[in-house]
Amino acid sequence: MLPLLISTSLRYSRQDQPSGHLFVFDLGKQTILRQSEIIEPPYRHADPNPRGGFRGLKGISIDQDQIAIANASTVFLYDHKWNPITTIWHPSCAGIHDIEWIDGRLWVTSSRNDLLLCFDLQGNIVQHFDLRKSHAVNEHAPRKLPLLLTEKQILSGKYDFRDPRTHDLAVTDTLHINSLAFLENGELLVSCGLFRTIDKALLHKLNNTLKMHPPFNQFPKMIQKAKNLVLRQKDEQFEAAPISSKQSNSMLLRIGNDGQQQPSLVLKDCRFPSHSIRILRDQSAIYLNTTSGAIVHFNPCTDEILSTTKIGTKFLRGARQLPDGSLVAGDNNCIIHFDLVNQQVISKISLTDDLAEAVFDIHLLPEHFELPPESFIDHHQRLHPVDQKMRKG
Repeated sequence: MLPLLISTSLRYSRQDQPSGHLFVFDLGKQTILRQSEIIEPPYRHADPNPRGGFRGLKGISIDQDQIAIANASTVFLYDHKWNPITTIWHPSCAGIHDIEWIDGRLWVTSSRNDLLLCFDLQGNIVQHFDLRKSHAVNEHAPRKLPLLLTEKQILSGKYDFRDPRTHDLAVTDTLHINSLAFLENGELLVSCGLFRTIDKALLHKLNNTLKMHPPFNQFPKMIQKAKNLVLRQKDEQFEAAPISSKQSNSMLLRIGNDGQQQPSLVLKDCRFPSHSIRILRDQSAIYLNTTSGAIVHFNPCTDEILSTTKIGTKFLRGARQLPDGSLVAGDNNCIIHFDLVNQQVISKISLTDDLAEAVFDIHLLPEHFELPPESFIDHHQRLHPVDQKMRKG
């Protein structure tokens, strides 16, 4: 048996439906062993994005007897029997993608505001990188990134990025920070999934300024209420203009042990964010070019590309190396089993029949771990009363 933990996002799900699941999938038997209902983030109802945004379950990370799983704004920690240990959340952390345990601390990608955050188990930010300030990033950006947050504002959580009504996504998510990986020498690679270019940038910037500064933040709300009244709709999020999807670049940023930052691998002509940096057992690495559906195999120390193989046709995201050295990756609702050595697809299996349910992350379930509960909501309520921190997260 080869059980895989798979997080998913259910696109176009209604507010009364789960927006994603945690699956346990036996790759050998091609059978679902468990499908678990997730805990939804607190402001999902205010997210206008029907495809992704605050929907679904995100990153998975395992450290010996502890497992961390995240939705868009909260990381939940469990033991190997899925007993809750704690929850980690912070107003400055939202749009969570990949998470990673390193030396008893949890690294979290906050795509909503271009931050990489490191938390202790008490939920304190012990280290962070604001990638908008990086000279290496700004050298490759279409235009220099304006300062969004001060150090004090990040640490204090002055703006609650878990609530999409507090900011304009087009201005705050300009790099789509979505993955990270530590090399054997201690260097850190961070995925700037997509350097976003937007139409009507000045309108978005003004909209963001209004949203983040009371009492002016009432103006976008008033505009949206008037729009709802005229059009008889129920949208809660005012957008200054549609966010365009233009060709741009993805880039890995290398952060040295001394904090020095420099560009690493660059993927050009991308329309969608690239995903899932993974360091393999031979210390080579992969990066998923979601736009082209290709696995990019490269040397993370020299940035030399060893191979580029197209395997996906829809939305490539989520990857893991198996004990035999082969890889699994998600392509929308499918799991692709890939032989990296021979650059051949071994199999492509539908995880579900629902084309709207997309794989987000994949991890191996250790042998000594029990199956997760069928409902994390019921599980938490059954074990102990829901405390204030849980309600906030």
